[in-house]
Amino acid sequence: MEKLSFTEKVKLSCWMSILQFVQKSNVQSNEFLKQYDLNASKFDMLHQIQENQPITQKELGEKLLISKGGVSQMIKQFEADGWITRQQEWKEKYISLTARGQKQLDSCFIAQSKQQAAAFDNLTKQEVLQLAKISQKLMKQSTE
Repeated sequence: MEKLSFTEKVKLSCWMSILQFVQKSNVQSNEFLKQYDLNASKFDMLHQIQENQPITQKELGEKLLISKGGVSQMIKQFEADGWITRQQEWKEKYISLTARGQKQLDSCFIAQSKQQAAAFDNLTKQEVLQLAKISQKLMKQSTE
């Protein structure tokens, strides 16, 4: 039976640590965002719409870490809540935030961003910069 090398074991340990960190962070974010009638996925979707509007449902789905069905379901819910509008332009439907959707995001964006940033409070400024550089490198590799 083939075995992992020491380096591969360390890499696996890093991956597991990152995965556990993200899972714990999502649990904390979901708990925090309950007071705004949101969860991490809904917050991310509102933020992605804000940053990229007008955006198609397909483009939005590519930016999120949820299934196509999940995207479709949230879009329907957001539309029912009056947070987004969908506008047909030829064969594409474009999604944008309404004033109500923008208000919903504004109500929690700074607080949620600070809560997420606080996860790195135990790191020095230099460590945060190193982590940012490493994260960007990993993201670039994962999209190639």
